[in-house]
Amino acid sequence: MTAASVTTRASARWRWFRMPGPRLAGSPKVLPAVLGLPVLLWQAVFFAAPLVFLVIVTFWQVKAFRLEPAFVLDNWTRILFSTTFQRALVHTIAVAGTTTVLALLIAFPAAYTIAFRLNARARDLAVAFLIVPVFSSYMLRIYAWQIVLSPEGIINALAGAVGIGPLPLLGGAVSLQVGLLTLTLPIAMLILVFAMAGIDRTLIEAAENLGCRRARVIAHVILPSLRPAIALTATTSFLLAFGDYISPLFMTGSKPPTLSILIVDTVKSGSQWPRASVIGVSMLVMLALVLGLGQWLARGRAARKEAAR
Repeated sequence: MTAASVTTRASARWRWFRMPGPRLAGSPKVLPAVLGLPVLLWQAVFFAAPLVFLVIVTFWQVKAFRLEPAFVLDNWTRILFSTTFQRALVHTIAVAGTTTVLALLIAFPAAYTIAFRLNARARDLAVAFLIVPVFSSYMLRIYAWQIVLSPEGIINALAGAVGIGPLPLLGGAVSLQVGLLTLTLPIAMLILVFAMAGIDRTLIEAAENLGCRRARVIAHVILPSLRPAIALTATTSFLLAFGDYISPLFMTGSKPPTLSILIVDTVKSGSQWPRASVIGVSMLVMLALVLGLGQWLARGRAARKEAAR
């Protein structure tokens, strides 16, 4: 028996073991479906099912502080046509929109400095400092800012030293925006830093060699390349600020209330879970619209025209 025949028999013997691998890997549809099955199950159990139940509860009613299955539209009419809900909706949109604009205005120049002005070591250190707040306690940061902005805090101490007097920083719009920027700004800067790191430097060098000033390079090279990242940053900042509960509660004392505060207040007033569910579903619809708008802006005009064809 030659060595070639032994090798052939061994290959035939173990062929059954090797066949499923290439067959499965070569399938363009089976393998992604198998790998994505745990994610689909997770989403179905922990997201889709609670969301469906939340929508169902909006049609139930409360009798003697107990939920009773029913199909009534009274919860929707009472909430959607309520002046309190409408004011809270407008206030929440205004607060989230302001936070989004401030986050973009602060994050873009900071991210530009980190991505283009710092050397590699300093850039890595700056990114590490940005990552730390993301994984730290949000409540701890809010408590720290409460101390800083309080009448006995360091800012008012400095203001009193120069004769300005105590400033009403805590409990107003300023403290609310500080709290929300504490949440959104590190994430916004990280998104823009990583997006700027992926820009082709040869495009910037070519524009500079053609005599373009730095402002024109930013306007005509960097900003168009960052369209998806800017849309993602704006969408993320808006969604985080829109649904936040901690900053409105601890930085303003829940006055005026946002939608998240209104949900808690509605539950406390007679265990009105159905009406609170209506507010929650309304927030989810609003967030879905913002996500769709962000995706539409990220695609750009050229991509939308090509998709329309």
